[in-house]
Amino acid sequence: MWVYVQLPSLQLDRMLALQPELAERALVLYCEQQQRVIQCNDIAANMGIRPSSSLSDAWLLAEDLVPYRYREAQQRHLLQHLAADLYQVFAVISLDPPNGLWLDLKPMQKLYPDIRQSQEQLQLQLAPWQVRYHCGVGNTPPVAKMLAQSGVETVGDIPIQYLPCDAKLQAQLIRMGLNTLGALQAIPRALAGQRLGKELVHLLARIQGEQHESLRYFQPPLWFYQRLTLLAETSGWQALRFPLKRLLQELEHYLEGRQQETRYLLLTFYHRDIEPTKLEIGLAHGGYLAAELAVFCQLKMESLKLPAAVLEMSIQAKRLQPRSKEHGDLLNGGKKQRKSLPRLLNELQLRLGYSRVFGVQNRHDWLPERAWQRSAAGSAIHTTHVLGRPLWLLPTPKPVQIQQWCLLRGPERYQPPWWQLAAGDTPYLSAPNAMQNCMNSSMRRSMKESTQEPMANSWGEYTSAVIQGLGHRDYWVARNQRGQPGWLFYDYQQECWWLHGWFS
Repeated sequence: MWVYVQLPSLQLDRMLALQPELAERALVLYCEQQQRVIQCNDIAANMGIRPSSSLSDAWLLAEDLVPYRYREAQQRHLLQHLAADLYQVFAVISLDPPNGLWLDLKPMQKLYPDIRQSQEQLQLQLAPWQVRYHCGVGNTPPVAKMLAQSGVETVGDIPIQYLPCDAKLQAQLIRMGLNTLGALQAIPRALAGQRLGKELVHLLARIQGEQHESLRYFQPPLWFYQRLTLLAETSGWQALRFPLKRLLQELEHYLEGRQQETRYLLLTFYHRDIEPTKLEIGLAHGGYLAAELAVFCQLKMESLKLPAAVLEMSIQAKRLQPRSKEHGDLLNGGKKQRKSLPRLLNELQLRLGYSRVFGVQNRHDWLPERAWQRSAAGSAIHTTHVLGRPLWLLPTPKPVQIQQWCLLRGPERYQPPWWQLAAGDTPYLSAPNAMQNCMNSSMRRSMKESTQEPMANSWGEYTSAVIQGLGHRDYWVARNQRGQPGWLFYDYQQECWWLHGWFS
């Protein structure tokens, strides 16, 4: 069983839904090349304006006519957007651009055994769109489409004018006195094929379901796009806040139905004679609420100057991802919640810049100075391959007197790879100027004392005895006289103790 949904004025109805102020005037969408009306609202229809009427005749019938240019690309996009909403209820959808789509009810029979249940679900999904539509139910896609277009209830009463064939064949059938599909089906198919050709035979086979119907099944897009025509030219940001709010509400409805959020917004402002102005908004954390996204857009819009008046604007949302989990307090749920961390990071990045707000992530490196790296702000911290590291690592190790410290746990040997030592790539092992005297004394040490050091790791097996003595560190967890826990290391090259970090 198939359902065909015909949307004769989809683009016009969505314009009225986003801009209710236009509902009180005669509104038409016209083709710019042919200067003919494509879609019109009820007020224009009551004045005698019909689709395919010339634009000049429409002006004569309605002095206060409001004409807008019809965009076929936008009509197709709206149809895809509508199909994406219906995809939450119906599993198999096939588009018939620019004004219709098919719904296959067979895959949903276990969930909706009665066809009336499917029609109720269709009404619920189309209600927020505020669009006019006609439905037809048939055993095959062509029958469902003809029932929706003609408005009749039975297949036999479908007028010949709605057959999916050329006008020449329709005229031949009418001259033969065949005005309905029922009259045509009463004639033997072989006789009809001899008189009118094989085209009619194939058409009747499609209608009866004897021939497979080739349809392109719909796949939901991975992004959101919506475009809005302004009522008047606007050159200030304050006047753009209201249409932007409506577009963001559409985006929130789209994301809410899919339990998703977006990390990227692209606002495009269209001018009359120059290239559009584009404004990119990247978010450290995803967002889906229209109120929060409006704040982020306003932060970026205040720093951008429009080169000319704006006629239209559009919004595009990419980088959609599953919505992050939100944890609340069950007992104190009635209290006013503070600003969340994701929203705070988003605002900081928009105000200060993306390069100035970042996070810190673990990195697999034996040296503590190189065991971290920058990451996206607010990203989850990965588990580290080493434990017992302090939370606060000093930018530069500081020399200390070991007599003022009490060693608690250790030692832990850190030794650089032999290939870095052989290549001389050890600038991080150089000591401050204040401890050069320790380095001079360490160079006079005897190689015999090296036997008292802790056993070197596997890297030392590939180096000479001289290289093994460079850059070796023994780390200890210690506490000073004030009771502060610190991370100390003893450098065998310099024969000195250093403070490298603090524990919490």
